[in-house]
Amino acid sequence: MNPFYKTIIGKPEKWLVDAAAVVGLDYSELSHEITNHFINHVINRHGDPKKHGSSTITYADFELLSAIVKKPNIAIIGAKRWGLFCNVYIKIENDITWFYFDHVLDSKRNRTLRSDTLYKVTRQLTLDEVIKNITRNDKTDISKANILTIP
Repeated sequence: MNPFYKTIIGKPEKWLVDAAAVVGLDYSELSHEITNHFINHVINRHGDPKKHGSSTITYADFELLSAIVKKPNIAIIGAKRWGLFCNVYIKIENDITWFYFDHVLDSKRNRTLRSDTLYKVTRQLTLDEVIKNITRNDKTDISKANILTIP
């Protein structure tokens, strides 16, 4: 079994702290964090070229995460996924729409925005298509979330 490790990829930007405050969440003391379990999950779930073709996630794709959380095109802050608060960051670039989810962990032991999943669609999606993609499987409730479009 692989040991669990985590890597901080940065602090939340001011726009994110402000957007979270709108839905009653305080991100001011949290950090963005990825884990080896997240990387393994994404590669196992979205990393098969036979199944995903040009949408396949590779290890090189993880290097984009810092840029995605700093300046996404669309952000959905304070959604609920599997009963936990989460954020969804959508970056649209070079005819690819990236989806990155993190969970809000705000306990005594874990105070972080921890990675959950990453996938991509090989075309530019509209806001309506992004929302449909996120909510289509009933895992994610965005009814009380703060939805932002960031120029």
